[in-house]
Amino acid sequence: MANPEYVLEMQGIVKVFPGVRALDGVNLKVRAGKVHVICGENGAGKSTLMKTINGTYVADEGKMFYKGAEIGKHTVQDTIKMGIAMIYQELNPVLDMSIAENIYLGREPMKGMFVDYGKLFSDTQSLLDRLDIPYNAHQKMKELSIAGHQLIEIAKAISMNASVIIMDEPSSAIGDEEIEVLFKQIFALREQGVAILYITHKMDEIFRIADEITIIRDGKWIESGPASDYDPNKLVARMVGREITNVFPKDLEVPIGDVVLEVKNLTQSKEDGGRFEDISFQLRQGEILGFAGLVGAGRSEVMRAIFGLDPITSGEIYINGQKVNIRSTGDAIKAGIAMVNEDRKGYGLVLERDIHENISLVNLNKFIKGGFVDDKAIEEEAAKYVDMLQIKIANTGVKAGTLSGGNQQKVVLAKWLMGNVKVMILDEPTRGIDVGAKSEIHRLMCSFAKQGMAVIMISSELPEVLGMSDRVVVMQEGRINGILDRAEATQESIMTLATKGRG
Repeated sequence: MANPEYVLEMQGIVKVFPGVRALDGVNLKVRAGKVHVICGENGAGKSTLMKTINGTYVADEGKMFYKGAEIGKHTVQDTIKMGIAMIYQELNPVLDMSIAENIYLGREPMKGMFVDYGKLFSDTQSLLDRLDIPYNAHQKMKELSIAGHQLIEIAKAISMNASVIIMDEPSSAIGDEEIEVLFKQIFALREQGVAILYITHKMDEIFRIADEITIIRDGKWIESGPASDYDPNKLVARMVGREITNVFPKDLEVPIGDVVLEVKNLTQSKEDGGRFEDISFQLRQGEILGFAGLVGAGRSEVMRAIFGLDPITSGEIYINGQKVNIRSTGDAIKAGIAMVNEDRKGYGLVLERDIHENISLVNLNKFIKGGFVDDKAIEEEAAKYVDMLQIKIANTGVKAGTLSGGNQQKVVLAKWLMGNVKVMILDEPTRGIDVGAKSEIHRLMCSFAKQGMAVIMISSELPEVLGMSDRVVVMQEGRINGILDRAEATQESIMTLATKGRG
């Protein structure tokens, strides 16, 4: 029987995929007007549970109740009609459509047999203005950043007037200002009696917004309770089943060697995109160089240019003292530069391909014998990196899209480690990854540095920047405002440089 005090209730939910019991008897009780945070490591089953609620997946066992009534098999369309909306972790906007068309896709206001575009755009603009989202309803989605896409997904969910809104990592790709907009809306929705189901790996967010917490581990329900019953240490221990004593394990004994990468006066003009100007810095062997700044500061754009993804108008790049001309990613790879993009699913992996295929993606020339690809050699080599990076998979034949975020990130790293990498660029390497997997990625970064690799890390999380960097480059509006040694880098000093005006 369902308890009428819960707007949503799940009892004994089981979901099985081939070879994996993703959910194993999970319970969930959600109250109206509360923010209920679902906690667990990547692969724990959080997103699978949310997709089972909204009808993307059909549960193999268990019951779901909505407003006291049992719900049988249901589709995404069914849940939307009931009043359950979901913001997915994987964003899939229609890039060539406007913001308005994306928000109301499939729900367009009609005038007879035709879409009422006047009402469509006016309703959307009113919604954006009410939510303090600084866009025009007519803008194309392709003009927006990943953060912009996330904000539009939030607006879309709110536009449905749902009783339950599921938010799967909604802040993973947005900056502090956008997060404040998000939280403002969450608090307003809570006051209106809307239940928010929220997945995040950020501890500060959990304890800022959570009323109630449910912990899932390895597909099993562990416990639920008021957020006031937890502190960060207790929550992490319950999530991972062990204590994590050193989240940022930076090895300060790693010797810093000679300059490996030098960038001089790198500029991208307006004709080429105009994202940065006069960028100069050095990166040394064994060093982890952090890049900090607010959203839009130009950090990722600089790295994309260094890696050959975007054009460079002027400036010079040197590897081990030798000038290199980088006009494509092929040039960068030949020079020994690798880049793990912040959008690992869009740029780092072929999700429908096997693990060994993904790992060998940029190194196929190593496995060609007599004009043919040696698949057995690829599998054997890939298996070595799976063991080295402790990637949790049954075998290298599984598809990359089935892995958790942390394991996907390790596959991307393995792909580059198979080559001769001198400079590793990591753009938001732990975005959307749980605290346990973050710790593993950080340890891998330290091992790269110990092996003599030079590492660049872009991160929007200041504790990560401060904990992992030997030096910190701070950018604002496409320029470098300062470079701080580890000893002088603090949250205050970084934010001062990230926000200071230009006279």
